[in-house]
Amino acid sequence: MTFTYTPETPTDTTRVRFALGDVTDGENFLSDEEIGMALSESGSWQAAVISCIKTIIARLSRPDFRADWLQVSNAEARKGFEALLREKRAEYGIAAISATGQSVYRADSLQDDVPEGW
Repeated sequence: MTFTYTPETPTDTTRVRFALGDVTDGENFLSDEEIGMALSESGSWQAAVISCIKTIIARLSRPDFRADWLQVSNAEARKGFEALLREKRAEYGIAAISATGQSVYRADSLQDDVPEGW
């Protein structure tokens, strides 16, 4: 898994990393390959940011761990990324809910206008 962050010559991967704050090698949440996949699936670097934040939240949603003196809790980090998700959705104009149209008649009927009485 590779890590690159080149603000001097920005790429879409660098733009995603900057928006996430995932800019330090060794402390990064996502690899370049994971960001590349989000870019190819999402269609834009802004939508990839949203997808990557969701991935990070999912990783931070693992159960807490406690053993004697060691305790691992991701609750605060998860809250921070949930707030970042809301902020980036508003900034990029990407709604949390989307909808698609649904035909009121059978699509395989080759009907190309609305039936009478609708």
